[in-house]
Amino acid sequence: MRIDPTALTLQSLGDINRSTLPSIGAKTTGQESKSFGQVLSDSLAEVNKSQMHAADLNTRFAAGDKLDVHEVMIASQEAGVMLSMAVQVRNKVVDGFQEIMRTSM
Repeated sequence: MRIDPTALTLQSLGDINRSTLPSIGAKTTGQESKSFGQVLSDSLAEVNKSQMHAADLNTRFAAGDKLDVHEVMIASQEAGVMLSMAVQVRNKVVDGFQEIMRTSM
């Protein structure tokens, strides 16, 4: 079955009920909106928790506790990926701040 790409028009896109789509920054049921600082703080706490969990598993594994190697490695890799993502977010925030500071008024 071939789909005709010209059959999709702006009018057919306009038929989407906008009330069913979530808007950016809108509160969803049961959630309260958080500031950027609060979201960032929560995310950093989660990264720290992941790092601490991986370190605990590594210590317990090295001490001879019966842990699966794959469990220890997965926790370590997850913590590493989360830390890498946090560093990238920090870099983007710093770049954005520097760009704002370079803007002349």
